[in-house]
Amino acid sequence: MTLKVICTEGVAIEEDLLNKLTDAFKLISKEEDLDNNASINVKIIKDKEMLNLNNHFRNKETSTNVLSFTNEDISKSITGNLGDIAINYDYIFEESNKQNKTFDDHMIHMLIHGIYHILGFDHDNDKVANVMEKKEVTLLKKLNISNPYN
Repeated sequence: MTLKVICTEGVAIEEDLLNKLTDAFKLISKEEDLDNNASINVKIIKDKEMLNLNNHFRNKETSTNVLSFTNEDISKSITGNLGDIAINYDYIFEESNKQNKTFDDHMIHMLIHGIYHILGFDHDNDKVANVMEKKEVTLLKKLNISNPYN
């Protein structure tokens, strides 16, 4: 299991957060019974880059906190790469302050949220959203992070 995290220019995260993100990936890999060679790439980006991605891939002219891109390439079975996640550093920083959450906890939640999207979960309607949120809350609790939906 490999979580590759890179940061765009002008963004840096501390080693402690990187370790927490890796631990979260290991936990979700175990909980969801992912293959041992499973990997996900994460890029932590600035708001301008997220605006461009959201516009290009979702035709939305707004920013967002996280975007997931599932690997649907034939290489998936060979490389184990499940997909890519973009996390908006600026958005997470602002959102965590507004919601009285720690930056690290919110970043970990967004990683888990993004991974569940890659694994095929969504929140297009209440029924499927409840399933996804329940999985997220269960994992976050195991990481000593309180329910972000309360």
